[in-house]
Amino acid sequence: MKKVMAISLAIGFGIFVSWLFMPDRPDTYVVFAYATNLNPDLTTALTNRLEQNRISYQLDTSGNVFVLESHLEKAVICCS
Repeated sequence: MKKVMAISLAIGFGIFVSWLFMPDRPDTYVVFAYATNLNPDLTTALTNRLEQNRISYQLDTSGNVFVLESHLEKAVICCS
């Protein structure tokens, strides 16, 4: 019984460690700029700067600008 429990714990720990170091974990988009703070010219300028710096972004139907959470610091540096 102890062998089975030890093997199960070892397998579970191995799965957990491999999940932590998995490079393809999905990244989430976070709001970078709200539409209420932007006019069309500012939105265009912001998206142009994001494209020039190769930062992935999305626009929603309201005009909010989202960037990947992992690129948030890079977006702040390039667009401040």
